[in-house]
Amino acid sequence: MSEKIYLAFCVHSHQPVGNFPDVFEKGARNCYLPLLRILADYPGITMTLHYTGPLWEWFEENEPVFFDLLAKLTGRGQVELMGGGFYEPIIPVIPEADARDQIEYMSAYLGGRFGVRPRGMWCAERIWDPGVPKKIAGSGIEYTLLDDSHFLSTGLSPDDIHGYYITEREGFPLKVFPIDMHLRYLIPFRQPHEVIGYLLHLRARGVRVATYGDDGEKFGMWPGTYNWVIEQGWLRKFFDEAQKFSSEVEIVPLARVTDRFSPNRLIYLPTASYQEMMEWSLFARQGRQYEELVKQARDRGTWENERAFLRGGIWDNFLAKYPESNLMVKKGLKVSTLVREHGPAPLALKHLLMSQTNCPYWHGLFGGIYISSLRHVVYRNLLRAETLIDEKRFGGADWILEQYDYDMDGHEEVLFSSRRFNCCISPRRNASVLALEDKQGLYNFSNILMRHEEIYHSKILNPEKHRADVQGKEPLSIHDIPRDTPEEFKKLLVYDTYPKYSFITHCIEGEPDREEILEKNTVARSLSADLSFELVGRAESAGGLSLQFTGTDGSLAIDKGYRFSPEGKVRVSHGIRAGLDSLWIGLEFNFMVVSGARPLVDGVPMELDRGIFTAGEVLLRDEDAGAGLTIGSEAPWEVLVVPIECISQSEEGFEKTFQGWSIYFLRKLEGEIPDVFIEVGQACRG
Repeated sequence: MSEKIYLAFCVHSHQPVGNFPDVFEKGARNCYLPLLRILADYPGITMTLHYTGPLWEWFEENEPVFFDLLAKLTGRGQVELMGGGFYEPIIPVIPEADARDQIEYMSAYLGGRFGVRPRGMWCAERIWDPGVPKKIAGSGIEYTLLDDSHFLSTGLSPDDIHGYYITEREGFPLKVFPIDMHLRYLIPFRQPHEVIGYLLHLRARGVRVATYGDDGEKFGMWPGTYNWVIEQGWLRKFFDEAQKFSSEVEIVPLARVTDRFSPNRLIYLPTASYQEMMEWSLFARQGRQYEELVKQARDRGTWENERAFLRGGIWDNFLAKYPESNLMVKKGLKVSTLVREHGPAPLALKHLLMSQTNCPYWHGLFGGIYISSLRHVVYRNLLRAETLIDEKRFGGADWILEQYDYDMDGHEEVLFSSRRFNCCISPRRNASVLALEDKQGLYNFSNILMRHEEIYHSKILNPEKHRADVQGKEPLSIHDIPRDTPEEFKKLLVYDTYPKYSFITHCIEGEPDREEILEKNTVARSLSADLSFELVGRAESAGGLSLQFTGTDGSLAIDKGYRFSPEGKVRVSHGIRAGLDSLWIGLEFNFMVVSGARPLVDGVPMELDRGIFTAGEVLLRDEDAGAGLTIGSEAPWEVLVVPIECISQSEEGFEKTFQGWSIYFLRKLEGEIPDVFIEVGQACRG
């Protein structure tokens, strides 16, 4: 056989907006720069490289040598640069206008920097929707690459995963390459000769083009890979091996394949992502069932034939799995509408696009939504975009009140907005506050994460036996590295049964179980945690706006009044009627302080992470961000403060993460209930 097999090779490198500086520095030192330097020594090796906007911006400020190396490689035709959404959004999820702007940001940047607009597009997390070709039509993008699972799910066999195909929506075409899953697991975890051997096997079957596309961080940032890929020379050995078989194997950019070969045929792909992502998107119980089905198929030796039909869920299910992700997405949709309605505002648009970096919206192997600082950056950018158009939006008004289904759960929310802050109330959920946003401080205090059951929590409750020592062998894929399971983590696997919003009104028959609140951070005997309310009254005055809500359940009736001051204060009053001899009221607040700073109770910093106090004021402050929030009352309450702690996994293993503070104001129901208020901006006082 005289014809070569062409390996269409694409390396995708990404860091999210707002990631820690040391992560960017480590990536540049251990991964991104070494790859370019080694590639420069092999002018006969060509490939496609993709970098996302946060990396381009970081290199602009910190490592100009990166551009010198890349200009050399692109100048001699060794590297094709790929486009996509500049800030790495999930293109199918964001509005069409935002998607087009994201792609144009990247194309214009590459065109200005390197003189060539990209022909290809990286789909973030290879998340695909059949509407993508129409959504990006006219952008100049000719092709993308997706996982073989997309193609198998449409009815192709494993033997068909080669070359490239063409798809369309309403007559708008797009070429699509299928990524070979075997190559994703071979590179760079197996010996180079095994990779070349696999390609020669494909060549013997008559395959002309195989596609590799995966994370650049595998070449120096994933655990164990810097030593293996760079120090021990895997990458150089791989290039050497490829050159040794250059008459049979050639590594090429993807655009060169589209220029040299015709598409296999027309194909239509279902909504999908890579195999692991579709597993992670499942709810915990179904995810474990899926794991068991996959294990059974592997044990039978039928996995390769059956995996097309064992495909898990879809990315969008993360919005149901994590309501916090849904709230970020819906906030983004609102701000997108506002920016386009009250624009043009180029800086506001940029902050909107920055908020769409995908990492904080989901969770699988990496921290994702569990990294509170990344969620904070999403809200900071959205609030910045919002404040930039507020002058035109508000005009002469002090506030705006809206009533609509904000989170798309089938129930209307009530949203109060002023130039100073936003407050969103869910009547269906206890007339509680699901979003309290300090616009001046660019801080969403409701940016907490509830305690969700995860698929991998079963590995903490029933730890697996760790592998034998593998020192000196190939590094394990990041998907296969054993996880440590500290015994203390088992006690923290407590899951929330109601949304952890704020101003949740608990009616408790008899004495509250304080130890349970301190240990498990929940009010298990609440009679009203899930009580639905109705908006029954509204009154305006020069000083603010008042809203009245009522909720009833049998003999229990609660009147709940909100008084908004546009300068940043919310006061809540209660009237409770119940046919019970002994009734306690508990007001629950759940607020995030990204710095993790402990609250001040009546002006005194807490010495421990939890405690019981008699007090009238709790101050939360993030001095790094210059933001603060006071919860207070003119009368003393019994106050309990507890951290929200979750057990999550990352590439480093299982870890305990801080996700906010839960603060409970308790008192026995005797006479009138004192008002409680919250006020933003208190960190800057004095």
